[in-house]
Amino acid sequence: MQVPSDRPTAAMKNPVIIGTFPATLGQLGHWRQLQEGGGAALNVSMRWRIDGAISDQAVSGAIAALVDRHEILRTCFHHTPEGNVIQQVLEQADCPPKFVDLRELPAEQADAELALLGQRETVKPFAFTDSQSPCPLMRALFVRTSDSSAVLQLTWHHLNMDGWSVGILIGEFGTIAAAIDSGQRAVLKSIDLHFGDYAMWQRDVLDGAALNHERDYWSRKLEGIRPFEVAPDHRVARGGNPGEIRSILLSKAVTDAFEAQARVRGHTMFSFGAAAAGAALHLMTGEQEVVIGTQMAGRADADAQAVVGPLLNTVLLRMPFADSSEFGTFADAARETIREAMEHQALPFEELRRILADTANFAVNFNLKRAYSDKERRSKSATSRFEIIPLSSHSAGALWDLNLFMIGREEGWRISCEGDAARFDSATIDCLLDTWRGVIEAAASQPDMVMAALQVDLPAGRSRKQSSALPTSMDSSPMPAINHRIEAVKSRILPLQAEGEKTAIHAINCASILYPVAREIGEDRPFYDLQICPYETQTNLPHRHFVDHARDVVEMIRLAQPKGPYVLFGLCVCGALAIEAARLLQEEGEEVPLVILNDTYRPGFREHLGFYDRNVRAWQVRWRTFQKLRARVQSGELSIAQWIDNYSVFRKLRVTALLTRLGILKGGEWQDALDHGSRWYFENVLLPSQANFEMQPYRGRVALFRSEDAGAGRLFPHDFAWNGFVDGTLEIIECPGTHDTMFRDAGAKVIAAHVRRILNESQR
Repeated sequence: MQVPSDRPTAAMKNPVIIGTFPATLGQLGHWRQLQEGGGAALNVSMRWRIDGAISDQAVSGAIAALVDRHEILRTCFHHTPEGNVIQQVLEQADCPPKFVDLRELPAEQADAELALLGQRETVKPFAFTDSQSPCPLMRALFVRTSDSSAVLQLTWHHLNMDGWSVGILIGEFGTIAAAIDSGQRAVLKSIDLHFGDYAMWQRDVLDGAALNHERDYWSRKLEGIRPFEVAPDHRVARGGNPGEIRSILLSKAVTDAFEAQARVRGHTMFSFGAAAAGAALHLMTGEQEVVIGTQMAGRADADAQAVVGPLLNTVLLRMPFADSSEFGTFADAARETIREAMEHQALPFEELRRILADTANFAVNFNLKRAYSDKERRSKSATSRFEIIPLSSHSAGALWDLNLFMIGREEGWRISCEGDAARFDSATIDCLLDTWRGVIEAAASQPDMVMAALQVDLPAGRSRKQSSALPTSMDSSPMPAINHRIEAVKSRILPLQAEGEKTAIHAINCASILYPVAREIGEDRPFYDLQICPYETQTNLPHRHFVDHARDVVEMIRLAQPKGPYVLFGLCVCGALAIEAARLLQEEGEEVPLVILNDTYRPGFREHLGFYDRNVRAWQVRWRTFQKLRARVQSGELSIAQWIDNYSVFRKLRVTALLTRLGILKGGEWQDALDHGSRWYFENVLLPSQANFEMQPYRGRVALFRSEDAGAGRLFPHDFAWNGFVDGTLEIIECPGTHDTMFRDAGAKVIAAHVRRILNESQR
């Protein structure tokens, strides 16, 4: 390939989208973490020392070439008004490196400045909006520390990067940069698969039966699992907290002996190291079962090994203990657990969370990798005048309570722990590392030791649970059984605003499109989103009465807030659900000071129209919809494929899939809108159940917000047919925006202002 020596760095005013793909389940998990406050902890920031001669032009050109070469580096993520997350590949994106020269500073001052720059770069979050990511999700920092040495730091987001991909990119960076400085052409393998192709493949696999065996395995394996954690020193919320990395370097003698024992017992270093980490966690906590997460490459298929993007997948390792067990026996059992997990690693972790709800969450993670010898760690091509040497990274933040990892270096294994600095004191992390080292040292010399013989010196104020072999009055009482259905329901209650002393608002299935509304209403009022769709992919569900769906909403409301008063919020058919749920709550003696409807017609209005009026109205709706969609296509907001997929008959016939296979549509344009997100649930489940529902009058206060594109005329009543059915106060308020965009900034301000006014009038 021909590598450009220079390129413009000005931001594009009108980016061209060349492909649209669904987000993978892993990316949806990272998007969820982002909404929950993951922040900079979701950064992937790596550093390398470059020894030798390399020009600024080569650095800029190599990074530009990488962005041009790999679609995932030109991808932005968009949360649609329907609540779906899609990824859009741009034709071009610019990532100009930031150059810093420290050569004139004294060595000690230069080192301090380099550390400060690196830490700032690591923890700087990417500038997401409420529904859109920036592009590219990549930054480059190049710091010259001497005439013959520099440090390159590349930062990505977990949405577009994993560790395997980093290795691919830094190898290509070296090849391209060397070619630029030597005036030659960089020879790189052609790319057969981009990440968008993988995303399409994953969705097809998840929609079929290919992973049913994986689902069955994990459902059996994790049945009855209990949350595991090391008790924190400070009970503060997880997510987005700074991390602290602390480490211990094992001696070369201990390293060699531990590796030798692993070989003798038929272990990999991963399984032997994970067993030692699990034993240390057991000794610290006294828990008789340790649960840790770990990441698999997700590249068993040879074609996937060259794909750049977040293919990494998480699996859970469940390790039962008995203090009377020998370490070797326990390690052998852990090896089998790990082997089975590797054989069943294809099921995305987010799918596992859906099956098992919160019981699939974990607080402790483990990983292991080798850096090999210093010589092997260096990357140098035949034409380059420089070498690339990996450096240790700064902590971007805590994704887990504790992240244990082992790195094999020439001088010995280094065991490290990145702890959530807001939840754990350094002394606790050091104690865990010291316990881990003690297990490794004992296993290296006497793997058949009884684990109860190992001693742990806990920090002051910490205690260890008693072994189940020596029950106390607390430990002997039976643990309450886990209600997996309730836990699954709880997992679909999303706090858009968790704090506040005023009456909470419970919105039905609007997801993060309501973040602007929650923000405008203010931090003094909790705001919950109730995700009523029970499955992420289309599922055949039995027909249920509309009131039954409303009772489901009431159950979710009470799980989020056991006692009233309650304020309910719903868009379209979910507004009707909100009214019926409010009526049920009133029957149970609860107070509902306000129900907020958004473009919601009274159930039964359309069904009670005469044959002629009903059909005329339907054709008017179709024509208006056609005009709006055509305008959005002409403006570039929608692709032709997305326009086609707005019609259910075409979705069910999979017309866009056929047109894609025939080459009429571009490969990245098609996405099955019915299967994606929860649209299928509203069209196939809720709307049919509402069709023949006879609503009883509602006694209470209702605010109805009308979007600008709400219909007008005899067949489209201004009050959405609610007059006469609201036995209380019905206030109709015009709202800027369309049915799909009324919750954006302008509409959010209007909705929030009126909601605050109405609730202040009732002092709620």
